[in-house]
Amino acid sequence: MRRALICFTRPPAPGRTKTRLMPLLSGDACAALHTAFLRDIAAVCGRVDADLYVAYAPEGDWGILRELFPAALDLFPQDGEGLGERMHRALSRVLALGYEACVLIGSDLPELTEGHLAAAFAALEEADASLGPTEDGGYYLVGLKKPCRALFAGQAYGHESVYENALAAIRGAGLRFRPAPPCRDVDVPEDLCRLPGTVRPDSHTARLLKILEWEGRNDG
Repeated sequence: MRRALICFTRPPAPGRTKTRLMPLLSGDACAALHTAFLRDIAAVCGRVDADLYVAYAPEGDWGILRELFPAALDLFPQDGEGLGERMHRALSRVLALGYEACVLIGSDLPELTEGHLAAAFAALEEADASLGPTEDGGYYLVGLKKPCRALFAGQAYGHESVYENALAAIRGAGLRFRPAPPCRDVDVPEDLCRLPGTVRPDSHTARLLKILEWEGRNDG
């Protein structure tokens, strides 16, 4: 099975990325944290047998993403009105290249492992679609064998029923479904506070957290 991965992200930049973590972190620290997340995601993707693509939000300096994802076959701008349409078009674009399965993931996933991605691709060997839930009711991963506009049409995001609504859309479209394992994402300060005990100690995220903790102690 020819397989592809898409990392769906925006270029890290102060005041543009991870802003919901402010004022716990400065704008520069938020951008540094997002950069660490992306470096760790790139490393995880590199351990999975799938071609990697990056779909980036067009605002900002996307050139840094080439440095962060040196193994990516292509980087291309997200296109469309609204998050759902952008995800649909990114998946459609990559699946049109002849892949038999494509998995799209977000970029706020410091706890992501190759096991999450391997399980998603395994699900797609038996089903047409897969979703990976987050604990806040959303999803961090969507996998498809063929484009499915119905999965994204009319959907709203950022609330506790996102996963349930997406699952209903998949079933309404008559697609076979298998879930991917859950994974926690990082959106708000409470998410950040748990990270030191949950990320790999040799990860870019773990190393940066140690620096930020040290700075915090000295500021106090």
